[in-house]
Amino acid sequence: MPDTLISLKFAKNHLGTQEVRDRVVKDIIESMTLYLAANGKSLAFPELIVPIGVLMRKFKKNSGSTNYKKSIQAFLDLLVRHENHVATSRGKIKDKSLRDPARLFQQFNAIL
Repeated sequence: MPDTLISLKFAKNHLGTQEVRDRVVKDIIESMTLYLAANGKSLAFPELIVPIGVLMRKFKKNSGSTNYKKSIQAFLDLLVRHENHVATSRGKIKDKSLRDPARLFQQFNAIL
């Protein structure tokens, strides 16, 4: 999958406004939610969210806005809840041999 860069253009008088910042944060959370929902039944979900969690916690720590902190924390809470669900389901797999990855994924999908 090729890397994609996104470029946003704003008029200079709109760039620093609260409305633009709110919209960008909201759209980022929505986009990440869609991406993670598409990968939510992945066996590797707990590992998939590690870098996202690190970046979101860093953003939350550096953010001065309580609204952003609340939104990010709610998002992180959902991620952790689903991560725990996947990890519990992963623990229920009987045959954890990596010799047949297809069978491993079939067992995992049967548990979910």
